[in-house]
Amino acid sequence: MTFTLQFRLFIYLVLGFIAATVIGTVTHECGHIAVAKMLGYKTKLHYASMNTLEREKDKEFEQFYEDNKEKILSPSPLYAEEKAAFNEYMHEEQSKSMLIFTGGPIQTMLTGTIGFLLLWFNRKNIGDKLTLLQWIFVLLTFFWSRQIFNMLTGTVLYFKRGKWVITGDEAILSYHYNLPTETINAVTAIIATVILLITVFKLIPKQQRLTFITSGIIGATIGGLLWLKYLGPIILP
Repeated sequence: MTFTLQFRLFIYLVLGFIAATVIGTVTHECGHIAVAKMLGYKTKLHYASMNTLEREKDKEFEQFYEDNKEKILSPSPLYAEEKAAFNEYMHEEQSKSMLIFTGGPIQTMLTGTIGFLLLWFNRKNIGDKLTLLQWIFVLLTFFWSRQIFNMLTGTVLYFKRGKWVITGDEAILSYHYNLPTETINAVTAIIATVILLITVFKLIPKQQRLTFITSGIIGATIGGLLWLKYLGPIILP
């Protein structure tokens, strides 16, 4: 069996990976937004992030804090009521924030899992080349690659700075739940590696693997640069 680059398939897959990179980035943020909306927040979507908008409740709390700042910060037990109200609000908002942080990774991994299961249960229909629908399943499966990318990025930053840096949803969640910074990244990266190795070396036909791997590297790189540096800031500033 010879491994050759199938040019037409290469072009199609490069375009597919460009689209998947953009869609994956935006839908990841939509995962955050979905949770935020369920919790009662208004939100705004940006090209690689999202944010919640200030609510009337937040304004009321800010005013409450300004009016009672000295009491809240005072070591005196006389202001227990004000301190309790402050702590209750902060605890509630922190809990909601963690749920919102969870929404993005869950959406991305769920999409990847659905793609993998659809491909796996369709594996008996795979011949010497994949159909268009099967390639779509593959691209969905590769939403899992975000977890590997995050782990690699965290590792590079570790060697550059000498410590694990708290960046990204998973690292923030690990820190919040008193886990080592890269715990969630590492666990999900291991799962992602297993899923993607099965996809590439078990489900994609041998004669199409080289084309797929090459197009994936090039397409994802182009897609990331195109969206994050050029189109994204214009379309979703």
